[in-house]
Amino acid sequence: MTQENILERLKNKIRIHLVFRKGKAIQSGSLVVHYFIPEGSVEKTRIGVGVPKKSGLNAYRRNRIKRQIWGVIRQREEEILSSFSHGFFMLLYKGKSVISSKNLSLDFQGLLRDFNQSN
Repeated sequence: MTQENILERLKNKIRIHLVFRKGKAIQSGSLVVHYFIPEGSVEKTRIGVGVPKKSGLNAYRRNRIKRQIWGVIRQREEEILSSFSHGFFMLLYKGKSVISSKNLSLDFQGLLRDFNQSN
């Protein structure tokens, strides 16, 4: 029985810490992806999204940016599944102000391109 690659949310605190401690990072524009691909068998691609408080934005603006990022992820799900291998990925927004969905999509496209070139 073969399992297809499924995109799920990264929610486990231990896995998130593992991504930041042992993983690598790639930045494109205002987006940074921290990723960790374990050597064992992981059957799914798990993605988490975060906007740090240090960016100086109010909570409602941080939440809006998270919703925009999840929207881009949903639009490009097939491309993400073909680009990212099975593992854990944490997407962070490092900008200082609110960004448009179009610019966010362009930054995400650059992130996927840089990720494919590095791996």
